[in-house]
Amino acid sequence: MREKCIIWGMGKNYETILNQINFEICKGNIEIVAIVCRSDDRYCTYRDGFPVIVKEGILNGVKFDYIIVSSSQFYKEIKMEAVSLGVSENRIINGEVFKIPLFDFGLYSRLIKNPVTIITDDCWGGYVYHYLGLEFSSPLINTFWDKTEYAKFIQKPLFYLETDLSMVREGDLKAGIYPIGRLGEQGDYVEILFVHCSSFAEAKQQWDRRRKRINTENIFVKMGFSMSDQNAPLYIKAFAECRYRKSLFYNGDENIEGKIYTDRFIWSESKKARVDHYNYFDYMRLEYPSIINVLKLLNGNEDYLREGLI
Repeated sequence: MREKCIIWGMGKNYETILNQINFEICKGNIEIVAIVCRSDDRYCTYRDGFPVIVKEGILNGVKFDYIIVSSSQFYKEIKMEAVSLGVSENRIINGEVFKIPLFDFGLYSRLIKNPVTIITDDCWGGYVYHYLGLEFSSPLINTFWDKTEYAKFIQKPLFYLETDLSMVREGDLKAGIYPIGRLGEQGDYVEILFVHCSSFAEAKQQWDRRRKRINTENIFVKMGFSMSDQNAPLYIKAFAECRYRKSLFYNGDENIEGKIYTDRFIWSESKKARVDHYNYFDYMRLEYPSIINVLKLLNGNEDYLREGLI
């Protein structure tokens, strides 16, 4: 489906994403219906074949699906301005996402229309939402788990997520102690470590706000561990039994559905060759030369791996 888009801004950052914009046009993903600028900056009526309008004209007969903000420096200010003009927040996109390797607007817009709730055992989910410029559709942001607790959680995450978060331990910023919370019922509960929160009140406030955004129709589960962990068989069983779409960052040989591993790690170890950041946990973080296409991964495409051997 071709989405009608407005580009807001035609300064330096516009120039840096113009080729990617045109590529998405060629793929049939988008159509640029206008470029927005300030009234005192409107020195032309067309730019690169796109009509140029002033910001006040956005809602005056211009039909569009999304606004692409080309200015990364003033993205927040422009977003607030667009919202004040009556544009919904979920229709405003940071143009920086067009710089993501192998970016595809069709895949990206699917995650806007059908937000993915990422269930994760560490900060990976929060990092992915930041990387893609998407709203947090999961309460599991800036949290950490004991792996055995997480293995239990992913067996029935909706059951635990539907219960209220209660306090196990209060945080103490001066003493370097983070708060711990609990989900579930007596005799059937899991505990979460809020390693980036200074108090339980802060953790619960963030948790309750983000829990409202859970999309039960689009859940993605991520887990990561090493075969050297003595509890690896327990984790493997729990992950295998998880019924949601999922991925496992794992360095074992078992043939597990959703396992993400690359021969790059084996190659570098066997040949003692230098491969930057070849620890497989590093590849969960997308700023490194990533082995995955995260948009394909989250959309359920099977060809999400970027590397392999024939």
